[in-house]
Amino acid sequence: MPPRSLTIDQSLLRRMARDAAVYSLTRPVAIVMWVALAAALGISILNLSGRVAAGQDNDGLAAWMPPLVIALAVVAIIMSISSARHAVRAAMPPATVVWVSLEEEELQVGSGDRRSTIAYSTFQSIRVGTDAVLLKVRDASVATAIPRALLSDDDLAALRAKIA
Repeated sequence: MPPRSLTIDQSLLRRMARDAAVYSLTRPVAIVMWVALAAALGISILNLSGRVAAGQDNDGLAAWMPPLVIALAVVAIIMSISSARHAVRAAMPPATVVWVSLEEEELQVGSGDRRSTIAYSTFQSIRVGTDAVLLKVRDASVATAIPRALLSDDDLAALRAKIA
């Protein structure tokens, strides 16, 4: 496929970062974290309710547990969004021309003066968001983001076939 290119703007960066944050917050490890936080919240509420029902006025730490668990969840969301924004902005600063080319054995991606040639076997999976295509790197917790507008549906099908 001949390279397709586009110029990154602030709006596209925000939308791609949103897709990357959603990806980050819905990965299996993150799901385990959400389940653990939900369980901690439920247990802390039950514990607090039991203490109140028993007439114990000195709730101490038990009273602080539900807000603390909720605060941890909010911090996790904020950090994921911030990390996604930083990563996307570092890879593709505003006003940078980004291009992609699907070759027979590798993916070629360019951003400004940088150019990467990555074998398809480097990637473990693909996730297509509204504005970003996220390619999870095998044996790592990182993903490569590519603007969705650079890849047609046929390109995505070919990419899926090469990564699977």
